[in-house]
Amino acid sequence: MIRIDMSDFNRAAGAFWGVVVVAGALALGWGAYACLTFTPVQWAQLVVLASLVVISGMLPVRIPGTRAIVTAGDCFVFLGVVFLGVPAGVVLGALELFTASLKSSSRASTWISMPACMALTAYVAGHSFYLALAAHSGVMREPLGVASAVSLEELALPLVLMSLVHYLLNSALVAVMLSLKSRRPVWRCWRDGYLLSCWTFFAGAFAAALVYGAIMKFGLLYVLLSVPVIAATLATYRTYFERVAEKTREAAEVSRLHLATVEALATAIDAKDQTTHFHVRRVQLYCERMGELMGLSPSEIKALKAGALLHDIGKLAVPDHILNKPGKLTEAEFERMKVHTTVGAQILERVGFPYPVVPIVLYHHEQWDGCGYPEGLKGEQIPLTARILSVVDCFDSAREERPYRRGLTADEACRMLRRGAGGHFDPRVVEVFLRHLPRFEDEITAGGLDNRGLTNEEWEHRDLLGEEHDPGPPATGPLVPGAQRAEAPHYLSQITNAHREVYALYEIARTFGSSLDIEDTASVIVNKVGHVVPFELCAVYLYDEEKGYATAAHVAGRHAELLRGRAVAPGEGVVGFALANRRSSFLLDPMLDFRDIEMPDGCQFRSMVALPLTKDERLVGALAVYSTEPRRYTDDHLRLLDTVARLASDALSNAMSHAQAESNALTDTLTGLPNARAMYVRYEQEAARARRTGRPFQVVMLDLDEFKAVNDNFGHKTGDRMLREVGRILQAQLREYDFLARYAGDEFVAIVQDLSTEQTNELRERIERAVSRFSLHVRGDKHARVGISVGSASYGVHGETLDHLLIAADEAMYSAKSFHKQRPADAAPAAAPELTTGDLASTAIN
Repeated sequence: MIRIDMSDFNRAAGAFWGVVVVAGALALGWGAYACLTFTPVQWAQLVVLASLVVISGMLPVRIPGTRAIVTAGDCFVFLGVVFLGVPAGVVLGALELFTASLKSSSRASTWISMPACMALTAYVAGHSFYLALAAHSGVMREPLGVASAVSLEELALPLVLMSLVHYLLNSALVAVMLSLKSRRPVWRCWRDGYLLSCWTFFAGAFAAALVYGAIMKFGLLYVLLSVPVIAATLATYRTYFERVAEKTREAAEVSRLHLATVEALATAIDAKDQTTHFHVRRVQLYCERMGELMGLSPSEIKALKAGALLHDIGKLAVPDHILNKPGKLTEAEFERMKVHTTVGAQILERVGFPYPVVPIVLYHHEQWDGCGYPEGLKGEQIPLTARILSVVDCFDSAREERPYRRGLTADEACRMLRRGAGGHFDPRVVEVFLRHLPRFEDEITAGGLDNRGLTNEEWEHRDLLGEEHDPGPPATGPLVPGAQRAEAPHYLSQITNAHREVYALYEIARTFGSSLDIEDTASVIVNKVGHVVPFELCAVYLYDEEKGYATAAHVAGRHAELLRGRAVAPGEGVVGFALANRRSSFLLDPMLDFRDIEMPDGCQFRSMVALPLTKDERLVGALAVYSTEPRRYTDDHLRLLDTVARLASDALSNAMSHAQAESNALTDTLTGLPNARAMYVRYEQEAARARRTGRPFQVVMLDLDEFKAVNDNFGHKTGDRMLREVGRILQAQLREYDFLARYAGDEFVAIVQDLSTEQTNELRERIERAVSRFSLHVRGDKHARVGISVGSASYGVHGETLDHLLIAADEAMYSAKSFHKQRPADAAPAAAPELTTGDLASTAIN
């Protein structure tokens, strides 16, 4: 006898089963009506057989590993057909299945359908018996009756045929129904569920033949007296099957323990990928239910559950920085990610699963249109189990939260699957999954598995995600009333946090090396600290050795304006303590750093950590994080901050060294003025401004007179001092935003803006007077003096490149120098010609 689960029928299966139930009801009605014509003796026989059927139906024996149960009722049903005719067999068969269904199921639909199915099969099998009997022995009488003269040899073949028809029709009806329900081939449904149950029907026929032979030889009374022996035999079989069932349960428990061990290890591996325990459990549940709906065999469903658990085990071969990258993978990184399917399959091949897990792991990233990997399989070439996992895993992964985006809502994820149906995914799998999704979600919520955390799985489906899910705060839905949210094992969070910490530090080190700008580096430090340590306020201080204090270079967080630009001397407050002692501090009152600051109402920091930033005994600055929660920072936080501080110290030291090197590259080491390289940089800025505004500027060439005599008479050190002092004098005569550079030797170049003719002459006169009045004391009564020659050119008049303007200004300057040499040594200084803006002009001063 075969048990039938009537739940979750689709329309086709329900219609078919309705036809079967109606046909069975008609057969049962026919049989019951025909029994009304029985004689009292026949009624007595029917009651005896019915009693035996009811007793046997109340004592079913389940066959381990199948959906079938064994009772002695089939024997009495066959005897009813032989002794009382087909109507009695129909009634007894329906009675047997009704009694057994009461013991094996709580569904009213099963109580109705199983007797109806048995009545229909008994009707067909009973008539086949009498047709075979007439053809084999020529006996045309129905029923045969207890006193029949038909020999056992003549009865054997019709009994075998009756049991065969009974078995085939019963199992075929159920297999067709399951095929319609699950859309699997009829043959597979029949083979997986009912092939091994055939012997129960033949055993019933064999027992009926033995009873018939005993009655023919010994009489009915002796047979009735043998009922206890039959009962004892059945009890023996029951005990045997119970022992087999116990062994089966033990084997199943060992298998469960093995699977639980694998699950624990697999989830620990998945934690390396930031995959949550709940994600794995949800995918398993989705896969199991989809396997049932798609009509997979029990072994395929087991394989699907194991595959859902182990499909990413090959990610052991993928570097952590690729697995946990918070953005899109590069093509090279994606190629490396692809190896996890083949590596996972190779790992599991050595396990030797008794069901097909390896194909699921190998092909779960194949796509319906053939654009997947590793082999580019297409359509039905991809195993159905892999197609199911592909849909389920992508759906749940897309709904997980990410460090760089919120998880999709259920509706958004459903739209993503619909977009991918026929391309990425099997459209039939998508249709079945979405149709039953509400039921799946109810089961997940009831199991407390709706806790959606972080995972990293959707890269190959990135084109389906679209732009509709901008990064935003994680959307966490409320729990359904009465449901309790499950908690992930603590060891998984520890593993996840460990790998997240490694990747965060890797990202910090990588990012620190990407910029040599001091401000950018300080900004990156504050940003990255927030990835490993919580804070309400964070500040990076840079220490200036010349000034003797540190300044808050970058501040972020709550009330950042309180510390922005703040200067802290060593020993002042908690940060000053860290600077002065060059060691971290986390026990002092954080409000010491805000003593002279007016705090907003209700703002009070209760815990903090301050760490010095040092590089090879050099004090670079300090890093400070503040929290409004007391005792917020743990030993792990301190350890992480110490690591970040070391990385930040290296980064800031490199940035400062780069800034110093850049400054040296643009500065004349003798005078401290910008050099020729800096002059070219400034000229490009001024030229761009002039082109943008239409306002010209002037390039002024200044060359010292008699400077060679200073070097010859007093030495080069005195000459160097003279250059420095003249540079200081010239800088003093210019405006703050004018530019002065030492060009070469004793030549200087100035770039000045927006001067009228009068302003230009005034500037020239100031420079002349300042230089002419200056004398450099050398020793005793010795003083060194120099003169200066000046020439200028205007942008847009004498050229638009610096080289052209320098040539024009240089020519004017040498014209002035020549004029100076032609003057008598004792003559008074000649009046300098007017220096007109836009024209060449020169002057020479003694």
